[in-house]
Amino acid sequence: MVKTSFVALAVFVACAVHVHGASDDVEVAWENFQAHHPINTKSQTETTKRKENFVKTHNMIVRHKKNKMATFEMEHNVFSVMDEEEKKLYTGAIAPASRDFTHYITDETMRQLPTSLDYRTNKCLSAVKNQGSCGSCWAFTAIAPLEFAQCKKTGVAVVLSEQQLVDCDTSNGGCGGGWYTSAWNYMKNGSAKQSLYTYTATARTCKFTSSMISSKVATYGYVASKSPSAMQSALQKYGPLAVAITVVKSIYSYKSGVYTDVACDNLGVNHGVVVVGWGTLSGLDYWIVRNSWGSGWGSLGYILIQRGVNKCSIETYPATVTSVV
Repeated sequence: MVKTSFVALAVFVACAVHVHGASDDVEVAWENFQAHHPINTKSQTETTKRKENFVKTHNMIVRHKKNKMATFEMEHNVFSVMDEEEKKLYTGAIAPASRDFTHYITDETMRQLPTSLDYRTNKCLSAVKNQGSCGSCWAFTAIAPLEFAQCKKTGVAVVLSEQQLVDCDTSNGGCGGGWYTSAWNYMKNGSAKQSLYTYTATARTCKFTSSMISSKVATYGYVASKSPSAMQSALQKYGPLAVAITVVKSIYSYKSGVYTDVACDNLGVNHGVVVVGWGTLSGLDYWIVRNSWGSGWGSLGYILIQRGVNKCSIETYPATVTSVV
């Protein structure tokens, strides 16, 4: 768990003000960063460590900016001063040893696919949330499709509780990580309204009661693996898809554009996110991906990840809620 002195730093993820157009000069960039992201260190040793982390990130960003073939931009944000172990606390997907094929979407009848689809402004998609330094991405990945499915059925937007999953879902590991389909199985018994079970980014004693229920999962399933067209069809039919990706250093500093870094390919997944659409930019096909690091990260909390090549393993574990009670 992140030390107490770093907690204030973590909460800035949700409302970070990015340093746009920062100078390539590291000292100037460091001064600009501190003006926008006060780190409140308690000792010179800690300040020195934070600056060393910043310099490493800065050099990576500068090298990337000089790459004329780059398809995405990078920038400084609160992750710039974190150690690698601290950054890992913002992930948390643990893939199962094998998939449960009893929960598989078999209705893959292909339909006419539009050139783009974007649920970001759909009333059934709640605002981007922030998991903080708790490895609960799996819970956020599970909740967004359920919120959408519930709203799609009733016509009324709903915001559900990730904290209930962190505290009560014993099939997963709270802030220690988990998996979205296991969470859906748990939520067949009910998902609490967020206002009745608020998020704390720490594991606590379960306080869930049936009076808090605002939705229940009826059915869910995996979409065909490594089949972009099947994912598109499922997105059209059901709504947002839960997926797992491999987060590497460059993703923490993502700003905009289509993410194409080969560094994340052919590695084990470590983070759960939600695909909410697709499109094409400058000839590059992409997925629109909702993260759980707050709206201050990336493009208002979203990242565009290259589509059709299983970038960062995004097309390996797609799944979604197919019906609600």
